[in-house]
This record gives sequence, C-alpha cells and structure tokens, in this order.
Amino acid sequence: MTEKPKAPPKLKSIKSIQKYLATQDKRLGRFLENAPLYPVAKEPAHNSHFETIVFAVIGQQLSGKAADTITHRLIAKTGSPVKPAKLLKLGRLQLREVGLSNAKARTILELSEAVVKGFDLESVDELPDDEIVKQLTQFWGIGRWTVEMFMMFRLGRLDVWPIGDLGVRRGWGIIQGLGYTPTEKEVIGVTDHLSPYRSVVAWHCWRATDEEPDFW
Repeated sequence: MTEKPKAPPKLKSIKSIQKYLATQDKRLGRFLENAPLYPVAKEPAHNSHFETIVFAVIGQQLSGKAADTITHRLIAKTGSPVKPAKLLKLGRLQLREVGLSNAKARTILELSEAVVKGFDLESVDELPDDEIVKQLTQFWGIGRWTVEMFMMFRLGRLDVWPIGDLGVRRGWGIIQGLGYTPTEKEVIGVTDHLSPYRSVVAWHCWRATDEEPDFW
C-alpha cells in the first residue's frame, strides 16, 4: 500500500514558512539564505476592497509613477474614499480626462455598477481562492493577474502562484538556474511541493529579478 504524502505543516510566522520552504527545494533554499521576510501585511485598512481593485486596474501595464499620477487625479475629482456611486456620477468622459484609457474606464464603471446593484465585494474574504478568481474575472477587464495581486496583497492569501506574471517566471528561472525564462505552461505545477505557501515563493521570484547579478 502506497503511503499518502504528508500534509505540509500549518505555520504561523513568515520566518518559519521560509525555513520550511528552504527544506523543500534546494535551490530555493540557497536563495532564501539571509533573505528578507515576505511582507505579508495587507494593504492599509482604510482602503476598501473596491478601492484596491480600482487602483489595481489603474496600474495595469503602467509604471508606478504613472499609476500614482492618475490615481491622485481621480481622488482629486471624487474625494476619498473612492466609492462606486461617485465614479458612476463622473462617467466615462471624466474618467478619460484623468488619464484612464477607454478600456480601464469601462472596467471601473462596470464594477462600480455591479457594486451599486448589490455585488458584495467586501465579503470575498470568506471565499476560497478559486471562487474569488471566478467571481472577479467575470468583470470585463479584470483578469486573473489582477485578482491574484488582490488576493496576495489585500487579502493576505499565502498560496497564490501567479504564472501569468513575467517577473515571477523570470525569477523562478533565475533561482532554478534554468538560463531562460520559462513559459506559463512550464511553471504550472513546478511549485506544487511548495504549497500552501506559494505567495511567498512568488515574492522571492520578484526579488530574484532584482538580485540576479549577485546571486549565482
């Protein structure tokens, strides 16, 4: 009779999680030596889930500076906090005036309308990861990557593996010494043995892209 694989331990601290991950993957373990701790702290509590997703949509495919500029312009028009009804009142034209593309304006307005009509975005904390992805990606312009970033940095979910993120894939290739950036298909199951702590792995993959010259 084949023995069932042992379930991973339920660890409470990021320090203990990183120590555990180091024992599960030799090359990752080497990269984690003296590594900073994954910043599991959630986004500031004064931001609602709605605001967090709106700001994430604004930041899609933009530099941090450009995203911040547009965000500040939007807040100047709506006041803080940014609420769905305020955005609907602005409409597409004024959203375009703050620097949003037509596509992003459409996404934000459709999400705003859904929330005004009763979509309970603030209760998604109670849902499993797959269900959060399913519910949020139903909105035009909100893809899996945006939802994964929301789960990692707003909800504090620890087992997100964003294979659609080029930086994560590049970092994994660096850590594993592949010599190239793997495709999404190539990294689908490569971190299964590191579950349920793959958000931590993803963050260190991003870090690897910054530290590549000094690593190996």
